[in-house]
Amino acid sequence: MLRLLAEEWQQIAGHPVVVDARPGASGQVAMAMLKQLPADGRTVFSDGTGITSILQLPTAQHRWTDFEPLYRLQLDPFALYVKQGAYPDLAAFLEAMRKRPGAVRIGGFALGGPHQIAMLRAAAKAGARFTWIPFDSGSRAITGVMGGHLEASMSNISVYETFRERTTVLAQTGEDRLGRFNDIPTFREAGIDIIAYHWRGMFLRRGTPEPVIEELYGQIGKVVRSARFQAYLRDSATLDGSMTRPAFAAMLEEQAASDTQVLKDIGLLS
Repeated sequence: MLRLLAEEWQQIAGHPVVVDARPGASGQVAMAMLKQLPADGRTVFSDGTGITSILQLPTAQHRWTDFEPLYRLQLDPFALYVKQGAYPDLAAFLEAMRKRPGAVRIGGFALGGPHQIAMLRAAAKAGARFTWIPFDSGSRAITGVMGGHLEASMSNISVYETFRERTTVLAQTGEDRLGRFNDIPTFREAGIDIIAYHWRGMFLRRGTPEPVIEELYGQIGKVVRSARFQAYLRDSATLDGSMTRPAFAAMLEEQAASDTQVLKDIGLLS
């Protein structure tokens, strides 16, 4: 997604835009690099939903408030993956969880991250409990499901095409069914009142001048509205996440407060 965005962005900006992958520590390697550079808007950092949960954990080296929210790009509904033929529908899976509290193993990216939090909220509404198995990527967790090492994985709907020959998505957390995967119901349709998205967005170093921020916001908005980027969203079964900067900042505050409570409930925060 970022490479496509960079290709479109440089045409609007009139100068090269380079994607510099800095993986590690759930994004904290890239965060450290950003904080070492001038707050001039020349380096933009991309992160997602987990920024308000993972950066609250005691091991975090940064805080989500260290960064200036710039643009929310993309909404990718969470999806519950099971091995093909294992469960006929979400209701059957939830009933299995209720009958064996804590025995059902669900895997996904990270401990205390957005995938676990989304599953915890869904399970709470269903009156069920599970055991979370953290992985270093959602795709590895789905592979574990295919191999019979897990009962399910909470990941993103955008990767379903890669795994659909050997897995089934019982439900996704979007507000509505998705055009590309219209056969997959939402959690709400199955009686679990939850709407949640794994969003991806862009941030700047705190202290970046306001005129620079506004210029970048306007440029990225043009990219997101471009025909090529909108086609990418449709092809990946994801949604346009655009919102105003104040709305993005307010959403982060609300999400962080909610994440704090969930992390306390599961013992990751005191």
